[in-house]
Amino acid sequence: MSSRPGPQTLKIALIAAVAGFVGFVSLDSFLPIPAVLPQLKGAVTPPPAPVWSWSTLRSGGLAGSIGTWFEANVGLRSFWVRLDNQINYSLFGELTKRGDGSRLINGPHDWFFEAQYLDYAITRGAMSEQDQRKMITRLRRVQDKLAKRGIPLLLVIAPSKVEVYPEHIPAKLFAGRSPEQTKTNYENARELLRESGINLVDGPALYRRWKQEGARDLFARSGTHWSYQSAIRVWDEIRGQLNPRMRRQIPDFQIPETARARPTGNDRDLLDLANLLIPQPYEHDLPKPAPLAQHDVTVEKLPRLLWVHDSFGWVLIELLYQANAAQPSESLYYFATCMRIPGGTPTATDLKKINWPDYLKSYDAVVLVWTEIAYEFDSCGFIEALDNALD
Repeated sequence: MSSRPGPQTLKIALIAAVAGFVGFVSLDSFLPIPAVLPQLKGAVTPPPAPVWSWSTLRSGGLAGSIGTWFEANVGLRSFWVRLDNQINYSLFGELTKRGDGSRLINGPHDWFFEAQYLDYAITRGAMSEQDQRKMITRLRRVQDKLAKRGIPLLLVIAPSKVEVYPEHIPAKLFAGRSPEQTKTNYENARELLRESGINLVDGPALYRRWKQEGARDLFARSGTHWSYQSAIRVWDEIRGQLNPRMRRQIPDFQIPETARARPTGNDRDLLDLANLLIPQPYEHDLPKPAPLAQHDVTVEKLPRLLWVHDSFGWVLIELLYQANAAQPSESLYYFATCMRIPGGTPTATDLKKINWPDYLKSYDAVVLVWTEIAYEFDSCGFIEALDNALD
């Protein structure tokens, strides 16, 4: 006799499996089960709960709000979203736009970019020369006020990945304009900054030169920030400017030989935002140097740096403390949130209530790190605050 199940048994088993899966999805929609896949990356505004009333029912608004709510809360949502994204990218080379955060664009061979950097690179700077000079004059005034206190100020401008690697973006996305033919606000300000004697690390100019010299991996294909590999070069520039001006100096970083490996940390932040089900095929190898922690210089002889920065500053801060090359300090992230570093833990400090002359006494230097596209934010009010508070 055959022991194989009959057609009726197979039908029952199939119906039971489908019913069990639907039941599991329904249960996860209303009583979430611990996630099997990682949480989706990116900013999303949760939709409001449906409003049940006769008027919304008659108008059709109730059905629409239920559909929107269910789409955001459906069971196994991470799986469905990642599967849809994977199909769109792997089969059609397209990135699905979702959420309220960064809008991604991609070029051949898995080069990922943020659209805001492309928009900036091909949009002519609108700041007038008068406004530029006013902003730079105040920056120089604050630089001089800090120098009287023995505290150097250093402005570090981070480059845009779009400006460094425009050849990896489909030509149609430039809308007939090119970064080389467009002068942005920062590019208009570059000579004024130099003429005014601002202590400056000009990241865009450095990266252009390094690329011409044949340097590789200045940005990871899957990241939006300068790569860890190239950030080590930036640190050489920062030390070269700060150490001659500081009483306590930043030790050199000891970098062991680094093999190429899959991107991690900031080198894959855009790939993570793509929320693919299977990202491994798009993780292109590159070096990620990790400085060795030095112990020759004791903590009390290390400098204490105040950081005022956007997201590009975090890579520099991470490398600095891996090297044990500075005292614990604080980061004024976008001059909106005070964070302890290392670690990036928010504090309860109200930036509007800081007594700046007293606050700055323990610092050896102030480092401003702003992306090229954030230059016009004028340090988010930090320089103005110091100009008003310091004599």
